[in-house]
Amino acid sequence: MSPSLPKEIEHIENLANRFSEKIKLRSLAQIEHQAQSMPLYAMEIGCTSANAPCLILTGAIHGVERIGSQIILVYLKSLLKRALWDKRLADTLDNLKILAIPVVNPWGVALKRRSNHNGVDLMRNSPIESQNPSYHLHAGQNFSDKLPWYRGNPLQMEKELQAIDAYINGHIQSSRTCILLDLHSGFGTRDRLWFPFAQNHNPPQHLAHYYMLYHVFRKSYPHYELYQFEPQWHQYTTHGDFWDWQVMKNQDNGKNCFLPLTLELGSWLWVKKNPLQLLQFNQLFHPIKPHRVKRVQRRHSTLLDYFIQVLDSDLVVQLSPLEKQKYQRQALKLWFQ
Repeated sequence: MSPSLPKEIEHIENLANRFSEKIKLRSLAQIEHQAQSMPLYAMEIGCTSANAPCLILTGAIHGVERIGSQIILVYLKSLLKRALWDKRLADTLDNLKILAIPVVNPWGVALKRRSNHNGVDLMRNSPIESQNPSYHLHAGQNFSDKLPWYRGNPLQMEKELQAIDAYINGHIQSSRTCILLDLHSGFGTRDRLWFPFAQNHNPPQHLAHYYMLYHVFRKSYPHYELYQFEPQWHQYTTHGDFWDWQVMKNQDNGKNCFLPLTLELGSWLWVKKNPLQLLQFNQLFHPIKPHRVKRVQRRHSTLLDYFIQVLDSDLVVQLSPLEKQKYQRQALKLWFQ
């Protein structure tokens, strides 16, 4: 029996139809498998100016981690409904652009796999090599596509990544500030916000700007202690991280600032309240109970609103040289000592 179109893709199409005047729906590629194809969609909202600040949202790079897609779609629906009556929000959306790719791995979602239909882990597939020993399978392996974390061919990335790479790079290079949030769920005990690098322990080029995002958020929402903000290598290092690769490609572009982040939702927070989820792999990374799904969908809207406010206020661009030096010192002390 052929798998049906994932409900998240149907949600994308329905949302684009409902708000057709506000959303431009692009088909980046058709991903084919066993004589069937699944669309890889991007949704564009807001300003069309090339240098406008840009927020990029991506989800379901791993097919079993569907909650990230649902957070993006529920948030965008709420945002567009609010913009119908909130003139300030409508003006904000006219000053920046939002690009959303809610389902990066459509066949992984349809087949209930972490990997795509070729057995490739899309977050191990780019041409980046870390210093992990070869026996650390979680860092990415090329022994077999039957094992998890299979890298595939990094020199010829999977079609999904090639399409996204071609699509987002023009926006990254032209926007004066670009914040990217990639949503995942892992079997952790808390939610984590990771910034590069995943390949090594080096600080990224825009470390001061990451510290600014962390510092202003904590200062503005002192009782919102939901996230552990840290470089990804604090937890583990990997080969082939797609966002590391994008950072490396764009680090010599002095005209803008590209800040990718990964939101890793701690799924143990849901599973411990419903242990039966342990019986199925695809249920380990999604809050099955409807009330928990809704709770997770709404609890991250504050963070997404914050990124929009940062971009609209041009906080990243306005950092002075002295502020950058101060934030650089504080970041090195907090995360790299």
